Amino acid sequence: MNSTKHWLALHRVQGIGIAALKEIYDSVSSAGLSVSDLFGLTEGEIRHEFHFSDKIIHAFGEAEKNLSHAEGEYLELMDSEVSVVFFFSPLYPSRLSSRLGNAAPPLLYCQGNCSLLNMSGAAVLGDSNVSSRGEFISYMAARELVSHDIAVISGLAMGADMAAHRAAMEAGGSTIAWLPLGIKQFTLPEQLKAVLDPARFAAVSHLKPYDHANKFNAFSRNRLVCASSMAVFIVESPDEGGIFEAAKSAHKLDIPLYTAEYSDYPASASGNRRIMEEFKAKAIRGKKVDNLTMPNMDRFIADVKFGQQI
Repeated sequence: MNSTKHWLALHRVQGIGIAALKEIYDSVSSAGLSVSDLFGLTEGEIRHEFHFSDKIIHAFGEAEKNLSHAEGEYLELMDSEVSVVFFFSPLYPSRLSSRLGNAAPPLLYCQGNCSLLNMSGAAVLGDSNVSSRGEFISYMAARELVSHDIAVISGLAMGADMAAHRAAMEAGGSTIAWLPLGIKQFTLPEQLKAVLDPARFAAVSHLKPYDHANKFNAFSRNRLVCASSMAVFIVESPDEGGIFEAAKSAHKLDIPLYTAEYSDYPASASGNRRIMEEFKAKAIRGKKVDNLTMPNMDRFIADVKFGQQI
């Protein structure tokens, strides 16, 4: 029996986070049961069979009240071809669990090819007001990554992110877009429609399906972009804001961090030097290929391919 609606109902109970959900999952799995088997039981019956806290036991009663609403939500998501990926699913990105522990989101909403979420991937991030040079770097960096079977992970914002996604699609590679809003608020940008291959694209959100984009959601999204990546390339970052915070997150999580080095930094890259100085990011410099100066991604790709595997 599909127990997704039961997990959704539990997830919606106030005060029940990933630690409690993990405890429930481990307990029912060890007993050879599904979480749905506990619905309809009295608190006394649950207490007799499991060593749950009063808070968890009470949560089942609250979830029971919300079960029909959770079922409606689940059916609506299925109609929209959205997958609900809980922390115990083989589709859930293992790097999120390893790096974030109980700070990882308990579930993700995914549209597209959700199997990409565990593919070897690297982040390409940059300011939405990226310079023309930065947009070119994002585009060529993404093309280079997918030529080595590395998925491009980014945030789907205009500018550097969009250039990276488009380049990956055009080059026949895979790309994962983390959203700063709920999956039901997502519409595919016009820039990607002409090049989209659904088998090579996944949009993913950790937010409630109808949540709107805001600054806090963008910051938390950027942290998940980094945590799900084997390495992070900050193409251009101002000296404050979401992209700079993404670099800080990568540094705190001990993820290989890179940023573009310029001879003359544009305003949209005013934070690049700070990222190198404060967060020990490695510089990505240019190399001549024919008559073009291309980003030298060799060391970055080596970190993805042969660095610490998480």
